Amino acid sequence: MKQYYGVTVGRYSYGPCLDPGVFPYGSEIGAYCSFGSELMVFRRNHPAETLTQHPFFYNRYLNIVDQDTIPLDQDNPLSIGNDVWIGSRTTILPGCKRIGDGAIIGANSVVTKDVDDFAIVAGNPAKEFRRRFTPEVAELVKKSEWWNLSLPELMKANDLLFDPVTKDGIALFIQNMENTDRTMPPEVTLKMAERENARV
Repeated sequence: MKQYYGVTVGRYSYGPCLDPGVFPYGSEIGAYCSFGSELMVFRRNHPAETLTQHPFFYNRYLNIVDQDTIPLDQDNPLSIGNDVWIGSRTTILPGCKRIGDGAIIGANSVVTKDVDDFAIVAGNPAKEFRRRFTPEVAELVKKSEWWNLSLPELMKANDLLFDPVTKDGIALFIQNMENTDRTMPPEVTLKMAERENARV
């Protein structure tokens, strides 16, 4: 995606919208992101202040003007943080330049402005309903930068992966990550397997 389409995608991010052409040139997507289907991303609008809004007069590829007369997609890049979940049939308009880490965007939303870290937004236009975490927990989650971990490393988070995050829990996770060699112990692997079997 980066080499041929100018789109940077972090590890483990997935979804049908990662097909070429959905994200305009210059888009940056973090790690562990989840995307629904039919996402639309726009980085520029038809000019509303000029005599006509027709692309004849702003799109050089139509062979009327020598160069584009409005900013290009890459002049207004979209930045999507880590662990972002964007629901199906969401539209992201040029006024949104950043979607923060851990944000959730509900299905069928029209995002017209930036979305803060860990915010849950939905609607047309999308509005914030609440935050996923308290400010104290959110600060620790940001500090952990867990999205820089590989999947085996992340599995050390243990209960944080399945139960609500607490201040003490995330603080302990950060401490453990700072004090270990990032090798997943066998007991964690066993516990993960037991949890998965219980869910089936």
